[in-house]
Amino acid sequence: VSCRPKCDGAAGGRALAMSQKGMDPSPKFIIGAVTTRLTVTVPPGLSGGELVRVAAPDGSYHTVMVPDGLSSGQQFSVELLAGPADGSAIELAKLRVELEAERHLRRETQQEALRSRTALESLHQKRRTDQAFLRDMVKRQRRCIEHLTQQLKKDEGG
Repeated sequence: VSCRPKCDGAAGGRALAMSQKGMDPSPKFIIGAVTTRLTVTVPPGLSGGELVRVAAPDGSYHTVMVPDGLSSGQQFSVELLAGPADGSAIELAKLRVELEAERHLRRETQQEALRSRTALESLHQKRRTDQAFLRDMVKRQRRCIEHLTQQLKKDEGG
């Protein structure tokens, strides 16, 4: 199948109409849509009413019906809805990449926050343990001081 784009708009996109036998063969247009007109040569062995697959300038493939009355080697035109000529597909892809990067960053940030909370809780627990140890140590030292003070009093008085 040979296709030649004509200069009716940006290249690429979806077929505006795909006719089948018994259906309205006239193309359906979307108001305000940018289209690309392709000239299609009917491949050998095909004739009117049969489906042919055409390649759009953007690399996508579309199935269109050969108009009635045409045979191999004859040409007809088909309108394709232009792909996002304004770069919106590229912008959408960029946004998806940015969104995925944001999600990845958010996951990493949440994991880092969890690690930080865990480390902080460990430090708090160690602090509580150290404070309990120091309180116990101070109590023992006071008991020792009291014991030594009592011993001194006994030794002096007795």
